[in-house]
Amino acid sequence: MNKFCLLIAAAILLISCGSDAGFKINGTTPDINNGTNVFLQRIDANNQLQNIDTTVIKEGKFSFNPEPVSAPEMMVLTFESARGNVILIAENEEITVKAYKDSLYTSEVNGGAENDFFKLYYDDVVASNKEKQKLQQEGMAAMQSGDTSKVTIIRNEFDAINDADTRRRIQLIEEHPSEFVSVIILSDLVGTQAIEADKAEELFESLDDNLKEIDKGVKLNEMIAKLKSQEAAASQAEIGNKAPSFTAPTPDGSELALADAMGSKYTIIDFWASWCKPCRQENPNVVAVYKTYHDKGLNIISVSLDRANDKNKWLTAIENDKMDWYHVSNLMEWQDPVARKYGITAIPATYLIDANGTIIDKNLRGEALVSKMRELLGEG
Repeated sequence: MNKFCLLIAAAILLISCGSDAGFKINGTTPDINNGTNVFLQRIDANNQLQNIDTTVIKEGKFSFNPEPVSAPEMMVLTFESARGNVILIAENEEITVKAYKDSLYTSEVNGGAENDFFKLYYDDVVASNKEKQKLQQEGMAAMQSGDTSKVTIIRNEFDAINDADTRRRIQLIEEHPSEFVSVIILSDLVGTQAIEADKAEELFESLDDNLKEIDKGVKLNEMIAKLKSQEAAASQAEIGNKAPSFTAPTPDGSELALADAMGSKYTIIDFWASWCKPCRQENPNVVAVYKTYHDKGLNIISVSLDRANDKNKWLTAIENDKMDWYHVSNLMEWQDPVARKYGITAIPATYLIDANGTIIDKNLRGEALVSKMRELLGEG
C-alpha cells in the first residue's frame, strides 16, 4: 500500500489564519454526470473523515459554501460515481476545482498559497511513484527470469530515487518553515522512515512555533519520539551484537525459539510478509541460497508481519514461494513483538548470525547475499 496516500488520508493541519471571510469551493467537471452527489469531508484529529456538506452536480458544476475555517485544514472531495478523491486545503478564500472522473488525482485545484505548495509536493510524489512502480515491474520480471544482476541494478536505482526524493523534500521544508504543508511533508518522511529521528527533530524545531502546537504538529512530535524509540531498539540488533532472542508461534500454533531454529554454522532471520512485494520478489533468491547451503550448516527462520486476519495468505505465500524452512508470526503486522525487539520499520529486513548468535551482517539481498554465503561456506 502506498504510504504517501495513507499519510495524506490521515492529515489534519492547522495554522493561524486571520481572515473571517468564509472559504468557498467552486467546481466544474467535464465528465461526471449531472445529478451525482459530491461530498466534502474534513480529516479530524483522530484521522477520521467528518462529513461537512453534500451537494449535487448541475450543468457540470458544483459548489460549497461551508462555515469559515479558523485555520487551514486538509479536506477531500469524493464523488459517488468515481473512485478516489480530490485533496485540497481549505482556506478562507475561493478555491476552484476541475474534477476528472477517471483520474481524480489529476484534478486541478487552485486558490491559496497552501494549495499551490501542496500541488508542488503532490505532483512530485506522483511522478516519483510512477518511476518506482515501473522499476518494481522490471524487478519482478528480472527476478522471475533469474537475472540477479539486473535485480541488484534495479534495486540500486530504486534506492537512488528514494534518496533524491528525501533530499528534495527536506529542502522544501527548509524553504517553507511557516507553511503547514511542511508538516505534511515531514510527517511523510517520518512515517516512511525516510530520515532518522535526529534529522526529523531538527526539521521539526525549524518550523514556526504555531505549527508545533496544532493537532498535526503534536502528532508529528509523537511520531518522531516513536521513531527514536524504534532506532534505539534497532541499535541493539547491530552487527557485532548478539541477536535478540525470541519465541513466537509457528503456523501450527506451537512455539518456536530462535535458539532452536539456528543452523549449525549460520542462520538468517528474515522479516517479511505475504503482502510485501519486494519480499516476494526476493524470495526466489533466498530459496536458492537455502537449497545451496542448508546442508552446509545454514538455516533460516522467517518472521512474518502479516495481519491477524491474513493467516491463510501467509501460509499460501509460504507454499507458493517454496520457503521450506522455519516460520513464525504473531500476526500483528508492525506491532509484532519480535519486529519491535529488532526495531523493524521496513521490510524485507534480514540478519545473518553465526553459530554463537552474533550478528555478522544484515539486510543482504540479491547478489550480495549470494556472495556473502559463498564467502562463508564456499561454492555451492
